[in-house]
Amino acid sequence: MNENNKQLFNGILIIVGGALLIYTLTVTTASIYTQILGIIFLMVGAYRASKHWSIHKNDHLDE
Repeated sequence: MNENNKQLFNGILIIVGGALLIYTLTVTTASIYTQILGIIFLMVGAYRASKHWSIHKNDHLDE
């Protein structure tokens, strides 16, 4: 998987997780499992994105 696709996937995970959390805040009948799934998606996406950023933080010095 190339780098752009990985970042796109991380962004999608973050957006889906945030959308699920907002959904559970606005709908009173939402399941607690939906909220847990949203938190998991959000945290996995944020972890993967920050891991990628820390690996490539000095790439601008090589150019």
